[in-house]
Amino acid sequence: MRRTPYRNAGAIGLLAAIGLVPLAFHLRFLSEAGDLSAIVTGALVPIVCSGLVVGATVPIARSPLSPTYTVRITGWSALGAATLGAVALLFVTHEMSLGPPPAAPLVVIGGATSVGSVFGLAFGLTDAQQQRTQDQLERSNAQLTVLNRVLRHNIRNATAVIRGRVELLQQRADGGAESAAIVNEHVDRLLSVSDHARHIDAVTGSTGPEDRGDVEEVVDLVEVVDGAIERLRAEHPAADFDAPAAATCRVRAHPLAEVVASELLENAVIHNDADAPRVDAAVVRTDGGAALRVADNGPGIPEETVETIRRGYETPMRHADGLGLWLVRWVVDRSDAEIAFDASDAGQVVRIRFEAVESTAGLPVDPASDNLDARGDTESDAAF
Repeated sequence: MRRTPYRNAGAIGLLAAIGLVPLAFHLRFLSEAGDLSAIVTGALVPIVCSGLVVGATVPIARSPLSPTYTVRITGWSALGAATLGAVALLFVTHEMSLGPPPAAPLVVIGGATSVGSVFGLAFGLTDAQQQRTQDQLERSNAQLTVLNRVLRHNIRNATAVIRGRVELLQQRADGGAESAAIVNEHVDRLLSVSDHARHIDAVTGSTGPEDRGDVEEVVDLVEVVDGAIERLRAEHPAADFDAPAAATCRVRAHPLAEVVASELLENAVIHNDADAPRVDAAVVRTDGGAALRVADNGPGIPEETVETIRRGYETPMRHADGLGLWLVRWVVDRSDAEIAFDASDAGQVVRIRFEAVESTAGLPVDPASDNLDARGDTESDAAF
């Protein structure tokens, strides 16, 4: 996994430290101070500021903000504390150079640090929300670009073939059966595009009563893969499918994880030109999670298509041929998962690594998936 829980916990812990360290100092000063004005200005106000920083860690930890934005908030709070602390230090140093040092210089510097941390926190919260909104808009724009390009390309080409074959059917009675089969094939392609567009619409959260594009739930990965294989065995009897050996594996994923498994398996079959097509689907244990591994003995996914999917957007010169892999990419993102593509002389391997919510001790281990990040995963917090 990307270890986002640890990264988030680290950022939250650092933010708490930014408030707790000055808070302890101010509480000690409060116990020793005797003058009322010194207590108010030198202790109570900084205590309130540091307390706000510490207290903010709870709603931030419970918020839907990803670790990337939590780090931004922590960074701004630290910057605010360092900036005002440095200003106070310069002030104290200047006063000491002119004459007797001010009373309790450390209290002055500590108080400025606490005030700066809470101002930095407020700015960081605003900045994180704005950045999150901007990232979501950029992601939506990239998805709309893909939808527009692929839908126009596929529908235009398919309808042109259908129109030509229908005209041929009208002219040649002896070619009717072949042409009708080709018409049916392209009609099926149009229906597939329509299904993909519907699923993508659900992933992006633009439909449905709850409008939840980033929803996650607990999914039995083995059950999902077994269901997809059962359907594909009936549709492709010539292909050999190897199903997962595990009994169950519950992971945290988007509800359309079943569509992802089906898409990967079907893609491995329909683009397989081997004399004896074979697809191996395995659910394996990884470091901190579980992964779906789909391998086939076909020609593999073109490198240009893989690079486009990894990049997350299309260009006029480079684009993926269909919506299937884009759907996989976006569901993987919404599942806070990772995907990697490996091609070799033996065929294609695709791995998707999820966060497991139950023990994965009974699953086989896939050592290669431990280095998923090094092979170019599609993770992007701004990202996708």
